[in-house]
Formats: sequence, structure tokens, C-alpha cells
Amino acid sequence: MRDMYNKKKVTDEEIRQLVVARLRSFPSGKKISIGSDGEFSKEELIDRVSKNDPVGNKIIQIQLSYLQSFKEGLIFEE
Repeated sequence: MRDMYNKKKVTDEEIRQLVVARLRSFPSGKKISIGSDGEFSKEELIDRVSKNDPVGNKIIQIQLSYLQSFKEGLIFEE
């Protein structure tokens, strides 16, 4: 029972897998603009996240920030 309360450290690979899963839910055929880095298709972003390049890392940080805001209830505040 005690193990249930121990927090598991999430690995970088698990985070990448989560972000890729979220990206797969995006509509196909649309481009996503990442500031001055340009526009990317869903498939390009998945590839960038999988390769762990600078654009992929930016997407990971954006997704983690979104999920943290969602967890804290900031998304639903008016």
C-alpha cells in the first residue's frame, strides 16, 4: 500500500511518447506555426519530437506547459 503513494519519476522518453500521442490526435492536412521556426505538419512535428531536435523540444515544452495549466485548472478559469 505504501508504494501507491510513492511518486514515479517520468522519463524523457515517456514524455516524448505522451507528446507524440497528443500530436497524433491533431487533424491531418493542417500546418502548425511555431513562431520564427516556421510551419510544420503534424507528421513533421512528430518526427521532430521523436528526433529530440530544437523544434521538437519546443513542442514538448509547449505541451507540458499546457498540461500543467490544465492540471492546475487555469484552462477553465474565466
